Amino acid sequence: MDRPTLQVNVLGLLGLVGCVAVNLWLFRVGAFWGLVGLNVTKHVAIAWLCRILGVDRRGPVDSPGPGMTHCPSDPAPAISRAN
Repeated sequence: MDRPTLQVNVLGLLGLVGCVAVNLWLFRVGAFWGLVGLNVTKHVAIAWLCRILGVDRRGPVDSPGPGMTHCPSDPAPAISRAN
């Protein structure tokens, strides 16, 4: 499975510059508002990265997951103990 490359477009860069500018302005207003703006910017950046990298993207289902290695309709093999 190939991982998508990280591609940043002009709108993404403009959003990044805008967030940095707003954070600088908020820190000039006050430390509390600067920290609130920094927290919001952090959440927006993480959501943007998750969207670009396709974290929640559904892929094609070709095979069962890792827990489905045994079909429930098959009988389990008998274990014999030799004393």
